[in-house]
Amino acid sequence: MKRNSRADVIETASRLFAEKGFHGTSMRDLGGELGLLGSSLYSHIGSKNELLVDVVRQSAAMFQKLADDVSASVEPAPKRMFQLVRGHLNILVNDPYQAQTFLNETRFLPPNEREIAVKLFDHYQKTFHKVISDGQDAGFYRNSMDVHLAANLILSLLNGTTRWFRDNGPLDIGDVSAEIAVLLGSGLSSSKSIKGL
Repeated sequence: MKRNSRADVIETASRLFAEKGFHGTSMRDLGGELGLLGSSLYSHIGSKNELLVDVVRQSAAMFQKLADDVSASVEPAPKRMFQLVRGHLNILVNDPYQAQTFLNETRFLPPNEREIAVKLFDHYQKTFHKVISDGQDAGFYRNSMDVHLAANLILSLLNGTTRWFRDNGPLDIGDVSAEIAVLLGSGLSSSKSIKGL
């Protein structure tokens, strides 16, 4: 019989939180998935809140690494935007349950942990702000564009891919990243305007 590690418990919790929501998942559900009775489960973890903290921390670390990598890059803004798009989608696809829990269930964290998570997400979002602002300064992107709104729209577009993307579909994540980057490039571009809006 397979012995469950703490990592197994966290991985299973991230899937259940993503599928059923934090409040929709009970410790009994988790124990049932792992084949553990209550006492055995609590030898791995103290509480459901503790599990949510661990899942969110792991996911936040992946987004933070992407932000740090992009911030350290000296490439022009359009290439850094593609790096953000591709990296964000890779995180969503490679560990969809963990990423969905981070994006959707963070509000249920204990107050101190929720504040930390919100600050981490704000820092991540500011990476998009910086790339867009740099693109404006360099003449790649429209100066009339609201940087905060553009960043929110881009993130909403990226996060929405989890609802329809399938690994076994006709497009792989590289294809989707490229298409989104082209779409964003046209929309952000300073050399094109949309008439009649």
